[in-house]
Amino acid sequence: MHLALAVLPLSAPALSANEVRGHLGNLLYRHDKALYDEFFSPSAEGGPSGLHDRPRPFVLRSRALHIFSPPLVPRLASLLGAQPQFISWPLDPLPARRLRIEFLTPTELKHAGNTLRLPHFPALAARARDRVLSLLAFYQNEPTSHIDFASFAAQAELVQEIAREVEDTPGERRRSARNQNIHSLGGFTGWAEYSGPLDSLAPYLIAAQWTGVGRQTVWGKGEIKVTVLPFEECAA
Repeated sequence: MHLALAVLPLSAPALSANEVRGHLGNLLYRHDKALYDEFFSPSAEGGPSGLHDRPRPFVLRSRALHIFSPPLVPRLASLLGAQPQFISWPLDPLPARRLRIEFLTPTELKHAGNTLRLPHFPALAARARDRVLSLLAFYQNEPTSHIDFASFAAQAELVQEIAREVEDTPGERRRSARNQNIHSLGGFTGWAEYSGPLDSLAPYLIAAQWTGVGRQTVWGKGEIKVTVLPFEECAA
């Protein structure tokens, strides 16, 4: 399997991803209402069995738009006047025994019904996997039924956190004038290092550099950077 995406640069001043969302939403709404609906409120009808919530087909960053639905790329590129960069990341196992993960924007994970504000590795790996697989299933016609979730979880439990330096960032925002629900903008930022049998897990975490991980990642949360380290390298 490969995760495919197009990266569209955004020629905008230094804005938060949430501010970029507002500008982009207004632009799409004015110029292409059908594209606006498909982009911001994708229908779950006709999706794969077992997946009830269709993820939005994009991730917003402060200066880039990551698109995971190929049919949307030319329409958005034309509207934004941007040249897409195409990326394809294989999800095959790779040699990895140690990872450093930097949490660049506030990250918040859901695990076993609880909200976590620390980078517990089994939760982090599972949420990265689920995010990547849902995008593949809904937008790229990639079969995911062969994934052994029990084996994945068992392997993640063997990975040890060997160092971390994170801090909690509180915050909340009102989503829009039309929807008065309150959503947290908080989460943890910083870094953590992990050691263990990461061969089958690392590709999903690396792919999550483009998809994001955790709650509200499409609006800028959960942006991570992953580095595969030599096993003997010490935490800095």
